[in-house]
Amino acid sequence: MRLSKSIYKRVFLSIIAILTLSSCGMMTEEEPDCNPYYKVRFRFDRNMQYADAFSTQVGEVDLYLFDQSGKLVWQGHEEGTPLAEEGYMMDLPVAPGKYDIVAWCRKRHENAAGFNMAGGATPLSLPDLRMTMEREHEGATAHSTTDLDALFHGKISNVELPDEWGTHIVNLPLTKDTNSIRIMLVHLSGKEIKEGDFNFRITDRNGYLDHDNTILDDEAIEYRPWAMTEGLAETILPVDPDNGEADNEEASGETRAITEIHSLVAEMTTSRLQTCRRPVLTVTRRYDGEKIIEIPIIDYFMMVKGQYYKNMTDNEFLDRQDDYSMTFFLKEDGSWYKAVMDILSWRMVLQNTDL
Repeated sequence: MRLSKSIYKRVFLSIIAILTLSSCGMMTEEEPDCNPYYKVRFRFDRNMQYADAFSTQVGEVDLYLFDQSGKLVWQGHEEGTPLAEEGYMMDLPVAPGKYDIVAWCRKRHENAAGFNMAGGATPLSLPDLRMTMEREHEGATAHSTTDLDALFHGKISNVELPDEWGTHIVNLPLTKDTNSIRIMLVHLSGKEIKEGDFNFRITDRNGYLDHDNTILDDEAIEYRPWAMTEGLAETILPVDPDNGEADNEEASGETRAITEIHSLVAEMTTSRLQTCRRPVLTVTRRYDGEKIIEIPIIDYFMMVKGQYYKNMTDNEFLDRQDDYSMTFFLKEDGSWYKAVMDILSWRMVLQNTDL
């Protein structure tokens, strides 16, 4: 008797099913079983290089999984050498289902302040993952006078972990929430600039971050320098056109040689910068309390973004860029007449037009 094609097909599928079940039941210790496995791969490529820098920039990871009711079902921690290994992933020992996944990651710096989580070591719900930046108080004024640990955030919602045999990898992108800002003062007259000559402040209300990385309402925080460096260089500068000597020296084709140029660099670290806040940089002379610089720094940073990163939103630019340098050239009276801003390889020269 000849069997029909449909019977052959059913027999073939039955044999495949039996072999599959048998193979799952006979796995050795070196071989995986037929259960689903889940892993999270962290990526920090939200930077200006668009390159994954997780292995070099992140030193420890805290990962949290919440069910659809907002209840914490699992949390994991890893730090040190494993994170620096190429292809690092964290295992998720959870049942199949749909989850919200949140990560807060850090890289600790010596003698730096950090961020504290609302729920401490045992958060129970998403609001427990809010981060508060450490700060000090001087009367009614909150301030930060130290470097900050680098802080990173990642979140993806409604992630489906399927009930299917195999290894399932979830990619979790990270955003860096801390920024290094260096302010340099250079005196064109050749006068010395000492550490005690000026006060530097960046004032913002950005020290309180929600579980989704939005900036929550917070008190005003003064970011003060955690490092001050005096500099000295030999150079030749053209005559300042405002000092009354330009016509004579220009006619003779000569320039005034300044053998010593003094500078002062102030280094500050801030929490996340976004356009929903308006941080202001002020530099004040100590001997008379005069503000020689008072500018909204994000407006200045956006000038560079506008030229070279037009297709990027303002907030994406602020998230990707985490290192800023501004140099202010001071006139004889101590006021500034020119600023130079360096971001990556871009340089913008700004005249003091009371922006």
